Amino acid sequence: MLPLLAFAQQLPPAGIKPIQVRMLLFCADSFEYMMEMLAIEAQESPVMLGYLKESSDGEAETIVYFVNEERTTSTIVVTKKNKNREEACIVFSGKSPSGMAISINPSPQFPAKT
Repeated sequence: MLPLLAFAQQLPPAGIKPIQVRMLLFCADSFEYMMEMLAIEAQESPVMLGYLKESSDGEAETIVYFVNEERTTSTIVVTKKNKNREEACIVFSGKSPSGMAISINPSPQFPAKT
């Protein structure tokens, strides 16, 4: 599975340890198909995208956050694309009856560079 943190391919900071977990993922052969199915089945649209890896040869890895209009459901999809294959997998999906399925910090406080 794709590394979900930038430091996942390096030695992690103290106090963070690598573990293997068994997860059931739901995958499709294209991001476009996954996006269509989430629109139909969950009425969710992509609202946030993070490129984890980009290269000049077209390879890309992304995290995409989907949410419905009421903000009561959300789905996190990880994609991987290269010149031969594309794959999109749901790694988390859930409900939030309170409407907090997504809440974006309007004023993030970034730590000072060291």
